[in-house]
Amino acid sequence: MENDYRNTLYCPKLKDINKKKNALNEEITQEHPRAKIIYNQIKDNDNKYKMKFVKIYNYKCSYCGNAIDHISSNLLEVDHYICESSFDSKEVAGKIENLVLACYDCNRAKSNFLIENKYIDILNPDLEIIKDVFLRDEMYSIQISEEYKNDKFIKSFYDKIKLEYQSRRLDFLLINILGMCEKFKGKPHAEKLNTILIKLQQKRNLTSCKTI
Repeated sequence: MENDYRNTLYCPKLKDINKKKNALNEEITQEHPRAKIIYNQIKDNDNKYKMKFVKIYNYKCSYCGNAIDHISSNLLEVDHYICESSFDSKEVAGKIENLVLACYDCNRAKSNFLIENKYIDILNPDLEIIKDVFLRDEMYSIQISEEYKNDKFIKSFYDKIKLEYQSRRLDFLLINILGMCEKFKGKPHAEKLNTILIKLQQKRNLTSCKTI
């Protein structure tokens, strides 16, 4: 059963992330044997490797699930999962295994937040455990699961990247409605879905203005 809080019913599941990242890393090193910092090869929007990296994550933020379905691809960024400042060199920090896809909001909010050793695997968006840490409630907001609700560090991460914000809920609803519109295209209720979509987009824009 799908329990990934980042996915709607219409989103493909994340699969073989590390395998795909390793394949991309091999491609980059073969084409650019002198490249030392993989991050520099992936981060730019006009670089072919950036879009290949984005595709690995199904065009979605690995933290909150925001997607290219309703935002510009320029608003998806490459994040150092373990913050760059905690490493002795940019080369080590910029290895592909430390890079994840993040939307602008998550990446800028997370900033230089340091993941403690105990939580490196738990919060790693490439692994399965994070799906047990956060969930969607009945109103589609992101919440901390019962198992981790009393964990102070998990709460500090949750607060830091603002997973509780109303915009996270609206982003999820927008992506869900977009998926429904695509599924029911040409059918009688498609027009009603499009009306709902427009209203949600307007509300999302208003929310963004208030939270920036």
